[in-house]
Amino acid sequence: IASGILPDFGPMRVAEERAMKEGKLVRDGAQPLMGDELTSIDPFPGIKTSLFWNFLFPVLLVIGFALISVFLTGSARPMESFLLASVMAATVMRVQGVPLFEITNTAMAGIKGIMPAVIILAFAYALNDLSAALNTAQYIISVTESWLTPSVLPMLAFLITGFVAFSTGTSWGTYAIMIPIAVPLAFSFSGNELDTVVYATIAAVSGGGVFGDHCSPLSDTSILASTGAASDHIDHVKTQLPYAAIIGGISVLLYLLVGSAF
Repeated sequence: IASGILPDFGPMRVAEERAMKEGKLVRDGAQPLMGDELTSIDPFPGIKTSLFWNFLFPVLLVIGFALISVFLTGSARPMESFLLASVMAATVMRVQGVPLFEITNTAMAGIKGIMPAVIILAFAYALNDLSAALNTAQYIISVTESWLTPSVLPMLAFLITGFVAFSTGTSWGTYAIMIPIAVPLAFSFSGNELDTVVYATIAAVSGGGVFGDHCSPLSDTSILASTGAASDHIDHVKTQLPYAAIIGGISVLLYLLVGSAF
């Protein structure tokens, strides 16, 4: 699709045709998940910037600090990594001749511009905690596990995991819920042997978690993708959903085909 071999379709096609014909990156009335402060930042006049020092250097600092921190302490310490990169980026800008007040104003504009994503993430995590407190995932599993059979276990594991991940907006949290339930079920069907049904079930849970997380408007990856692209968050979810749904449907059929051999 990205190379143009396969045509776009659905909301994505509408968005791309609008961008090509009208030059509008977002639809009329859209609410991009990025404040105007970020899009209105202009380069400081008379300053020669460097791709390495102004972009690659802070990124490498984040990666390097995280790797060293993991090796020494066992934790990536992301907050400290980003703080160090921000301080060093500001230092580089000051050395290049950017006035201190301009650096401060740019930093404040960046903080204000990213606040919509921070607020949505906060609400998303609150919904995740609410879902966990209500034991939504456990209830979904409890009403289905009594009539599961080996032939439909991989398919249902994919569907249930995908639904739970979509509802909660997290893949890793879904794995923590589903793996301890789905894998023992698979082992019980295989006579406690590491059989094909076990491999298929693990694969189904893994794929379902990624699928649901990718499609969910509550997922931090979806929210950050909308922020990075400065797009309307719901529009982003709508445009990616048809492609993901097709792949998800194909996966369901394949898991059903694999399960028919058990």
